Amino acid sequence: MANVEQLVMKIKNLEAKIAELETKLGEVDDVKEIKKLQNIYGYYLDSRFMQEVVDLFSDDAESVEVANRGVFLGKEGARRFFLHAQGQPAPGWIMGRHLQLQGVVDVEADGRTARGRFQCLFMSVGNFGAQDMPPRACWGYGVYENDYIKENGKWMFKKLHFNRFFYTPYEDGWLKTPDAGSRMYDPVKPDLPPTAYHPYPDQYIVPFHYKHPITGK
Repeated sequence: MANVEQLVMKIKNLEAKIAELETKLGEVDDVKEIKKLQNIYGYYLDSRFMQEVVDLFSDDAESVEVANRGVFLGKEGARRFFLHAQGQPAPGWIMGRHLQLQGVVDVEADGRTARGRFQCLFMSVGNFGAQDMPPRACWGYGVYENDYIKENGKWMFKKLHFNRFFYTPYEDGWLKTPDAGSRMYDPVKPDLPPTAYHPYPDQYIVPFHYKHPITGK
């Protein structure tokens, strides 16, 4: 009888261990899929596949906020921003490359929501918000703090916020020209003003969504 009880207990322990491992494996897969989502977003942005970018957002999306462009609310706001503000026909010399770097992703205990922090270094050719300006090579840098949601087994953007720290002509550098401006001829207006915009030399640190991994603070 004792042997049977020991066997039953061993089976229960193994089942608990399997369940724990399945949960951990699920978290690993979720983090991998969210990083993939963020990288795909960057490639679509570079290719100006703006409808594909919009399709990466949940129908219950909260908002999109990029630099000093303001806050665009909901899925409709994401559509207005990417299709109408970003997706207008562009001259052939327009080019942008947005590198999605150094991702830190944390999945919540519910397994349906997550937050991620990524750095973005981008290089482009633009006219710095003035249609009558000649094209110039430029580069910039900022940090994403995004929210994600899992719907029907797929991770999507819930909220996207890009905090830009500099946007400068290549020949100037951010020490000389940290903020070259942003599309003052935007064809659409935001729903709300920016919640935060602190270009260099402001030493603003975008709040971390995660706690210190050792101290827990």
